[in-house]
Formats: sequence, C-alpha cells, structure tokens
Amino acid sequence: MKKSVLLIVASSLMAADFISISLGFMELSLFRISLMLLAILTIFNYLKSNKKFALNNLSIQSKIIRFYLLWLFYAILSLGWVKDYDYWIRAVFYITVGFLCIWTFSVYLKEKKDFSKVFLVFFIMLVIHNLIGLNEVSTGVYRFADMTRIDRHGQFGYNAVARTPVSMFGNTNDFATVITLGIFITYIVFVNTNSKILKSISIFNLISSIYLLVRTDSRANMLGLAIGILVFTYLNFYRKLTVKTILLMFGVPLLIFNPFVLNQILTFVSDRLNFNFAGTGSDGIRVGLIKNGLLFLKETIGFGVGAGNIDFWMENYKVYYTGTIRNMHNWWMEILVGYGVFIFMGYIWTYLKMFKIFYKAYIKSDDKFIRTTSLGLISLMSAFIVSAISSSSNVGSSWMWMIWGVVIAFVGYVENKRKQISY
Repeated sequence: MKKSVLLIVASSLMAADFISISLGFMELSLFRISLMLLAILTIFNYLKSNKKFALNNLSIQSKIIRFYLLWLFYAILSLGWVKDYDYWIRAVFYITVGFLCIWTFSVYLKEKKDFSKVFLVFFIMLVIHNLIGLNEVSTGVYRFADMTRIDRHGQFGYNAVARTPVSMFGNTNDFATVITLGIFITYIVFVNTNSKILKSISIFNLISSIYLLVRTDSRANMLGLAIGILVFTYLNFYRKLTVKTILLMFGVPLLIFNPFVLNQILTFVSDRLNFNFAGTGSDGIRVGLIKNGLLFLKETIGFGVGAGNIDFWMENYKVYYTGTIRNMHNWWMEILVGYGVFIFMGYIWTYLKMFKIFYKAYIKSDDKFIRTTSLGLISLMSAFIVSAISSSSNVGSSWMWMIWGVVIAFVGYVENKRKQISY
C-alpha cells in the first residue's frame, strides 16, 4: 500500500494528464485513478478488519481531516443554490480527490522512512522538471507545452530572453509554484541525507530552482519564496519570538547596509514585482476579481456562490472590470467566495494549527528529522500564503493536494512522537 502512495506522489508531480481518460468536463489522470483505487482498497480493508476510520480521536490531525470532510459535504450541499451544475460536479470531484489524498496519506504515512521516501520522490520529480525547464529556456524546444498558450507572440524561437519554463504543467504559474514549494522540500532532503551525491544534487536543485523561478517572472511566487526564506532565516537563528529579536532582525541590516546598496536592492525588487493595481492591466484585473468576489459573497449572505460557480457568477454578474478572466486567481478568495465564511474560517484554523504544531516541534523536539522537516514545512506554508495567488485556480491541482496530504500526515507523525516523548 505504501508503494501505491509513492506512485500517487510521482504521478501527481509528473503532471500526468498526458496519461488520462477524458470525461468531457474533466480529465481522469493517472494520479486520480491511482488515488481512488487506493482509497477503495483502504475502505475495503477497514471494513474487512472492523477497524474504525481513524477520525474519531481528538488529535489535531483527525480534526483537520474532519474539516476537509466537512468542506466536501458543504460543497455537495451547495447544489441547493449553485447556478451551473457542470462546474459544481467538477469542483465536487476535485475536493473529493483532495479529501481522499489527505485521508489516505494520513493512513499510510506513519514512520520516518515513509516520509523520507515521499520527500525523495518529490525531490527526484523536481530535478526532472528543472532539467526540462533548463532545456526549454536554453533551446526553445518545448516538448510538453501548448505553444499557442505560452508563446502567444511567437518569439520563443528567436528570443531566448523571452522564454519561460513550464515543463509539464501547462502554464508558467503552476510550474513556478511547484518549484517554489519544492525549494523547501529540497532543503529537507539535503539536511537529512548523508549521501554526498544527494547533497550535491540538492545544491544544484536549489540553484536551478531559483534561476528558473526568476525566468518564470511569476511575481507572487518570487515574493512567496522571499517570505519563506525570511521565515526560515528567522526561525533558524532565533528560537523565541520576541520584540527584541524582531527589531534585531529588521533593524540591524538597515543600519549596516549602505544607503546606495539599499536603493539598488529596492530598485531591483520594484522592477521585478512592478505591481500596478490601477487601470485595466493584470493587477487591476486581479483587484476587480476580488471586488466582484466580495460582492458575490455579500449577495449570498456569506454562504458563498457554491462549489465551482465563481466562473459563472464572474461571467454573468460581475460589476468591476475583469477582462475575459473568470477564475478567481486567488486561492484564499476562491475558498471564501466559493464556499463561504465558515469554510474559509475553518481553512484558516487548520493552517494556524499546523503552523503551531510545526513551530513547537521545531523549538522543542530533540529529533533532528522532526526539527528540520518542521522548519522546512513552516517555510513552505509561509511561501504558499502568497504563492497561492499566482495560479488561476488550485482546487484541481493534483500536486497541491498531494503536498497537503503529506503535510497533514506529518502533523500526525509529530503528534505521535510528542506523545512518546513529552515536549
């Protein structure tokens, strides 16, 4: 069964829509087929052995899993007020996949060796994607991408500077988000291996990931990486969150750096990010999407427009300009507008609970694997806060559900170790 989990991880990260069955309104990929088969076998084994479904205890992990089950039920119940049933079916299917991923991973990932293997598989997949991305930007040859979508101006063939890596992900933003989060998983592999070969490949992976991230020009992911690195650096040097350490962290560099150097850094950051929230540009459209979403939330009295129905509302009821864009392009707003205030608050609660568990584990645990993995996952989650606003929608992303499945499974691992060794 645990080998099946590794297959699921690998297939999700290989963007396996290339091996899929079309159902018209969605693709039944290798990842989804493998996951559903594993879930069915798991349920069958539970029934056969008369075991309970491991959701009846008071652990934080079980509470988090129960929240995702509640989210799924709420999505199903939203059939009572959705306006587009095709979008509803698709969204419910995706959330079902997400719940099954989180639940099955929590069932099978129990030991250090399980997580080590999963992180290693993720790491290997990331190396493959980086090699594909490096080949794309250096040669202009895209073997897996739809060039009509990513090279709309037909300049990749002769303009090497304009080329952006996508690997197998179909669009640059998804690829950028994966490598952003992958940087912190690479750190977990690097710090927990004794293999010099793996350490060397990890260094290559870190450098190539940062280079490719810059080439994607994905501002949200570059900012997310900066936040993740900031959190990583802070926790790595300061064990206790105090006003004094915060002042030292932010104040000392400002005093030491030459004003000219600071100006150059700020100019570079401004040129790279270049946010412009006015007008009809991409940033202005994103603001319009958020404004419309808040209006939709108000119209539905805080219950949300229902599973998958943001696109329909954006097409038919929008007030503010969004061009031809209908997706929310913001994971947090997608949850809030689609599923309402209570589900959104529940999601924030799960996020904060995971932060707290990993932070306490990093501060108090004497186990190197728990400490370093907790630090890596805290940094990953911090980066995702901003990276999550990059893609048009994350609910159908197999790799995202896979990552959260591993993260939530590790919550259970940390809790079990905490019971064995009080800290």
